[in-house]
Amino acid sequence: MTFNRLGQSTLLFVTVLCAIGTIFVLSSADIHKRNYDYKTKDYDQVLLNEVTTSAFSVMEAALQRRMWEPPPDNACLKSEDFNVEGELAGGMKWKVSAKYNFTTKNYELISEGQYRDLKAFYIKRIKILDVSDYLLFSNSPNTMTLRRLYNEKYPTALIARDRRIYTKGPLQFGGNIHRPNSHMNWSGSPAGWPGEWGTIIQGDRIQFGGGMHYIQYSIPKPNPVGNNIETLLAPYAADLGTPGTHHSQFGASSVVVTRDYSKAQTLKQQVIDATPGPLSKASVANEVYPIALFGGTPPLQSWSATDSGTYFNNPDRYSIFNYAWGGANGFGIRIDATCISRSDAGTTKKICSHSEHFPRGFAKWRQDAGLEGTLFTADAEEIPSPSLNWDNMEALEEDAQACGTVISAPTSPYQDCDIWDLEFQKKYATSSGSNVCGQVSTIDMNSLALNNFNPGQLTNPALKERLLRRVVYTKVPTEIRQTAAQGLMLGSLSANAARKNFSLWVVSEDTLALRGYQQDNTSPLDTDPGRLREVVFNADATNAGKEPLPMVLLSPERVHLLSPQYVPATYNYLQGYWPVVSGQIRPVLHNYTDYIRQENDGFRYGYRTFRMENVSLITNANIDTSNPFVMRGLWSGPDSTDSQFPSNLCMVSMAGHTLTPVPGNDILTTANIPPYHSAPNSPIPPLGSRYYNGVTDRFPRSYYPAIFWVQRGAGLNATREESDLVFTGIRMYTTFDDFVPSGKRNLNTPLHTVTDTRGNYGTQFSLAHKNMQWTSSAYYNPMAAGTPCLVANLTHREAAYSSQPDYYGTQPSVNNGRYIFVHADPPVDYRNLGSIIGIDQPILETRQ
Repeated sequence: MTFNRLGQSTLLFVTVLCAIGTIFVLSSADIHKRNYDYKTKDYDQVLLNEVTTSAFSVMEAALQRRMWEPPPDNACLKSEDFNVEGELAGGMKWKVSAKYNFTTKNYELISEGQYRDLKAFYIKRIKILDVSDYLLFSNSPNTMTLRRLYNEKYPTALIARDRRIYTKGPLQFGGNIHRPNSHMNWSGSPAGWPGEWGTIIQGDRIQFGGGMHYIQYSIPKPNPVGNNIETLLAPYAADLGTPGTHHSQFGASSVVVTRDYSKAQTLKQQVIDATPGPLSKASVANEVYPIALFGGTPPLQSWSATDSGTYFNNPDRYSIFNYAWGGANGFGIRIDATCISRSDAGTTKKICSHSEHFPRGFAKWRQDAGLEGTLFTADAEEIPSPSLNWDNMEALEEDAQACGTVISAPTSPYQDCDIWDLEFQKKYATSSGSNVCGQVSTIDMNSLALNNFNPGQLTNPALKERLLRRVVYTKVPTEIRQTAAQGLMLGSLSANAARKNFSLWVVSEDTLALRGYQQDNTSPLDTDPGRLREVVFNADATNAGKEPLPMVLLSPERVHLLSPQYVPATYNYLQGYWPVVSGQIRPVLHNYTDYIRQENDGFRYGYRTFRMENVSLITNANIDTSNPFVMRGLWSGPDSTDSQFPSNLCMVSMAGHTLTPVPGNDILTTANIPPYHSAPNSPIPPLGSRYYNGVTDRFPRSYYPAIFWVQRGAGLNATREESDLVFTGIRMYTTFDDFVPSGKRNLNTPLHTVTDTRGNYGTQFSLAHKNMQWTSSAYYNPMAAGTPCLVANLTHREAAYSSQPDYYGTQPSVNNGRYIFVHADPPVDYRNLGSIIGIDQPILETRQ
């Protein structure tokens, strides 16, 4: 019994222990499970957070593809709200909503994530910069140039108001303004006020990432004429044909940098009007960019200078020297010799006025000029730069299909053989003169039709901030024409209020040309020879107050400018006047004597002004950023090279004939007009041509069309070489991606290479069928009449150059489009053109 009780007690004890053990095991398992569940949930939350924040990139990629422009809605207005969502394998969901603030130009992106009972919620803002937020943007590391030439009444100004100026590379500037009272000494001479102060830079935020400086110019040895200049420059000047040892700075022109918009505009107008007030030299003295960023007494020598925090910027102390050099060549030069550097100054970082070579001197001047916080060089971060690619181009094409127009094949085309294009020249020559000419599509902007376009939207105050950029997208070479005196799209957009609110983008995959309008068709040969005739694009030629359209031109190629009288080069013309023989083009005539195409164009109007208003240019950073446009045709005449004389002599010659000089004149100046002026396919114009301006017994001077000499002699400037291009708008030079999708071109490699003024770069031309002679004591060794126009026959008279044949002297001119570029600031209300850059702001986690 007792045993039995003991056994029962033992059994009970064991049972209790087992129960407690079971409870402990079960409790431990439950605790482990709950801990596992909590850890799994934490892991899931972390993963959800990562997915939710990463989802921003999906929306950002979509917006970046659209260059940060909100997508259009069904009415072709900017969408205010839009979203994108998705779900991952396993059930994790995400959604990104975007709301665009039209006032602040910000996107607010909200990313939401959900997985089972977990949630994530993040906010991100992106600041958007519009094309109109800039005056000048260049992502090119190459040097950009601001240059003034000849005319002290023609300023070169970058006046940005509240817009931004940014160049990744350096900015160099200079001018060749005449200082009539320059003294041949180191004491300087009074500067011409206000003409020499006509290079003006203004803005609230200005950055030249590679620094800034005046243009350097190698100092050549003066011709011996017995004046003081020979002695002054003896330690620094180099003999003709020998490497330069020292550099001066270019010409006579000071740069004024200011943050004061009113002052910049006032000074600009004073330069134009040549009036002494209201501003004075003293009122801008501190803002004159120094000729040397260190102190001392001229001649300042940069190689021995220390960066002591001083500078030299008094134009009345500058030594401006004008002299002849080059021996018999008779070259001329105007230099600012106040500060001299050695030829290795670029590598030794000793350029007199370079902000990065003398940073303490630059900082002191910047402080004295009141430009701290406004003017930056490499001392500020690089700003975000758009990089355009085929995704961007395709997004623009999609916008054009919905709310603009797409040109996929030539429309109302004409044939034009690109004789100005090096690539065309080579193809034409190597194909034995076969027809490799293309078609050019044309758009008359006065009859342009856009898809889903409601002009009433432009004057509805409630829609002003939602107005969409309208896109014309062209895949082929295209010419846009202004055919009405007062501007573009006058039929559909006649009211100024509507015109000012419009934004038209013209996007081109290939060459884009703008044919302007000319109101005054009188010729300087007949009346008022001292006034340049004006061609306008997107401007009111009558000056009656019609507003220009806000326009953006986007192309990886340089944009071409045409006169309204432009005559294309057809294949029939090419065969007759630019035939191919044995794999080389053997031209009958060239641009200066082309009576077929220039009779009512270059021969009639000569130098002109091409004025563009409210146009923004977005193009490739690898082009010549200082000369972004191509003026196609005959816009420029005599230049300052020796090569022009034999080239022109060759191009008026004809096989079997030689020119006879006019008594008392050298053959390089003129000759009697030969009898072949009336021959079929003659190399020279018929006697009734404007080329001669009625003088039919001899050629015009140096075989240039007479119009240029008439204009030069009528007060324009005796040394003028270029037409004027006045550009009011915005310039952006950006990077194009070189990735090439199947069937597409490389956007970063230009399709065309412009050759201008004998710069044909190759052997595709031959003038072996032409002849020349040389009797002058200048430039070249003598050549007998009938000497073939071969480069080996044309050698310089000067011993230093005698072994160097002149390639350019035996080349034809296929285009003459040199111009003085004036970049003027657009109106203050030239805004809301379209987005271009997005700047990320921090991500905020608001709740889970």
